[in-house]
Formats: sequence, C-alpha cells, structure tokens
Amino acid sequence: MLVVAGFADDKSIRTLLVAELRRALDNPFTVPDQLAPRAQLIEIVNCCSTIDDGLAVLADVLEFLRPGTKECTQFRDLVDSLPLRDVVSESEQERFRHQLEGFSPPGLRAAVRRAARFVVPTPHYADAAEAFSELADFNAAPGELPPVVAFAELIAAECEEPLATQLRKWSDGQAHRLRLDNALRALRSYGAPSVAGRLHLAIMIEADPVDPGRYEVSHWRQDDAAEWPPPRGETVLTTSAGLEGEVAKVISAAEEAWAETDADVVIEFVLPRGLLGLPVHTWSTERHLGAPQPLYLTYPTVIRSLERMSSRRSHRVWRRRWSSWTQEPSVERVYFCEHGDTRDHHRLDAILSDERWLMTVLTGTPSATPIPGRDEFFAALRAGLPIIVWHPTVSSEVVREVVTWMAGSDDLGNLPALTRKHRLDALRNRSSSPDGGIIGDLVVLWDDPNRMLPLGDRGGPGPGGGADEHHRAS
Repeated sequence: MLVVAGFADDKSIRTLLVAELRRALDNPFTVPDQLAPRAQLIEIVNCCSTIDDGLAVLADVLEFLRPGTKECTQFRDLVDSLPLRDVVSESEQERFRHQLEGFSPPGLRAAVRRAARFVVPTPHYADAAEAFSELADFNAAPGELPPVVAFAELIAAECEEPLATQLRKWSDGQAHRLRLDNALRALRSYGAPSVAGRLHLAIMIEADPVDPGRYEVSHWRQDDAAEWPPPRGETVLTTSAGLEGEVAKVISAAEEAWAETDADVVIEFVLPRGLLGLPVHTWSTERHLGAPQPLYLTYPTVIRSLERMSSRRSHRVWRRRWSSWTQEPSVERVYFCEHGDTRDHHRLDAILSDERWLMTVLTGTPSATPIPGRDEFFAALRAGLPIIVWHPTVSSEVVREVVTWMAGSDDLGNLPALTRKHRLDALRNRSSSPDGGIIGDLVVLWDDPNRMLPLGDRGGPGPGGGADEHHRAS
C-alpha cells in the first residue's frame, strides 16, 4: 500500500515519513539508508508494529502527508482489520495452569509485583497458576515485556526442573516473537525478585514552569530492592502551602504498599537548586492521624540534585568519585569549605579538582542561583563530589566539628542512617548531646549515580543552572 501511495519513489518523502513517525511515537527508531526503497518501507512497518499503537499512528501520519487519498483510507482499513491475538494461547494457559496449580512459593508475591509493575494496585493471587492465567489479560507499557512473560521468567527461579526450563524456554520464544529479547535479557540481569533489602522512595519537586506559585510533585517508589528504576507514580500539582501535605500522602501510600515487607527505607528528595532550602527532613508524616511527626524520626532523609541527574555530561566524574567513596568513606576525604575559597575566580574549582576530595561541607545553604566562578555548590557538582553537606544557620567551622565527631563514632559510609541515629540520640538526651542540637537541621545531599531516575532530556544547561523554562513549558 505504501508503494502504491508513492513512498517508494522519493527518498525525501520517506525521510519525512520517518521524522514524523519519530515525533508522533516519541521513539527515535532509525531506518538504514543503504536499504532499497521497498525494503525501507518494510522496515518502517516492522518498527511500527513493535510499538504500542504504532500502526495506528502510521495511519495518522499517512493521512497527514497524503490527506484525503484513497490509499490512506485503505491503509487505515487494513490496520483496523488486524486481529488481536492473546499473548498466551488457551492451550498454553491450560498446560502451565495445570503444572503451576497449588504452587505458592515465598517469592510469588514479589514476582507478581515486578511482572505487573504498572498495574496499580498490585494484584493478589492464591497460587502461581492463577497469577499466570490472570496476568495474561494485562497489557504492557511500550518496550516492556507482557506481564505474563515477565512472570513466567521470574517464577521459573522458584520452580524445580524440568518446569523451570520449560518456563524459560517459553519466555524466550515469546520475547523473540515480540522482538523484546533485550527486555528479557535486562530482566534476567536483575536476577530473582528480592523480598527484603533497602527500599527507596524518591520524591521530585519542581516549580511549575508556567505558574511560579505552583509546584509539581512526582515520585518513584521502589517495591523490590533488586529493581531500579521503579515505575513513575502520579504527578500532582500543588501550591507552596500544599507541598508538605502532598508529600505526606505519597509516603502514606508507600507505607501501605510496603505493609508486608521488613525492608529498610530511605526517603530521597530530588530538588532543583532553587528549592534546596526546603526543610524537607522536618516535614511531617501521619498528618491525617492528628499526631504528625518529622520525617527524620522514621526515615533516613536526604536530598539529591535534579540538575546533576539531568545533565549527562557531568556523570562520568560523578561516577568516578562515587566509586572512590564506596571504597574509602573517610573523614580524610572530606573538604571543609572556607569563605576565602570563593574570593578568587575558580579557586574552589581548582581545590576540588584534586581527586582526594569525595565529600564537601559548604559554608551555608546554596543560593537559589549560581555565582559563576565563585560558587561552592556548583564547584562541588562539577567536580563530581557525590556527598555535599551544609547547615542553614551555623558556621562551617561548627559543622566541621559535628561531622568529625560523627566520623569518630562511626564511619561515613552510610551517612544518611548515621545522621538519623544522632538526631534521635540528641532528642533522647539533648543536654548530653555533644552536637548541641545542630545535627537536627543538618542537610545531607547523598547522590548515588547508580540509581538514576528516567528523567529524559530536560533541556537544562547542566549542574548549577536553571532549566530553560520556555523549552520545558512547551
């Protein structure tokens, strides 16, 4: 049909067709130039057939390029006539249902949770047979394995031979048929789902690019310690006064989802530079119960840099310093900034370029906008330092004493948990606490580059700068 419509006759129209499809599908697929014209069209149709609603979008693009033509109508009729086939045939469902009936291993719920990770709330099944049958009715996100295929692969780790081999062979065949071999390999690289470990709840807050009085709150909740990144949750729009309440709702929903796990939990706030002054660790949970308490009483609470996470060109040095930190989390690798460091242009850049330094303590809260050549926070990000600490009110000399004291009582390798421990100790017996209560407002930026969030290309200028609001709004 595409040949009849003239798309094999002109290379420029095929180039335009691919460009429009990339935009409409938000998918950067490519078609080799060295293919013959008809082969290029076959490749275009093949690409669209592997993307959710891809052929329907192809019909829309053809209508845009050839409006009102007979070929467009015929092409859409062809797409509409394509039959919908079950991922699992009735015979296969019956075979595996019989073999899995009554099988309810410890990892069943974790396997269902990971396989159906875009299904909210996570379904509950009596045994693996019911899960296999019911998950066959769920769709997958674009580029993701169908939940039933992912479940077959995950539950195979709980099965004995020869059933485990049969399930893996079946998932191999399904992934190959659906052209999702890479997705299956990625699933296998994660290993079996984990029922314990450390879970993370990442909450991102951004100022609305159009209305400066409003904020966007998004979150990523990790339900499986072996899986990263987790799916992104709902994004809500709120005011400054409503931020704390929205965050409390996200945490409450997370705790309900984690009700049957005994894992440790860390709360991370992903913030742009302009919001680093938010006292997020003091925000309250359990507000709906009428007995709110600050986050740090229950969780290690840290912040992360949205600008750094969004700027790939800063990631190499960041990963390098983090790797060194995991091997030697020592107070000897901490640089304590002094006010004189920013008097000369790029002096602090030169100091932090020494790979000896892996963590820094700033002289105060970073300003909302960077000071070119004389900015402590920007210099630390640009040098790749993964841990940055400051206090909003006391001097860096006092913070130096507190950090050194903390390092003396324990290593800094798990600074978030260490900070929470000393905050609780100070509350239990403030009069004898050697930090004088200062640690209660200590801010810890703890940035692990191995746990990136899928933010995409945000169009920002990199660490320290603000994003182009016109670009983001559009």
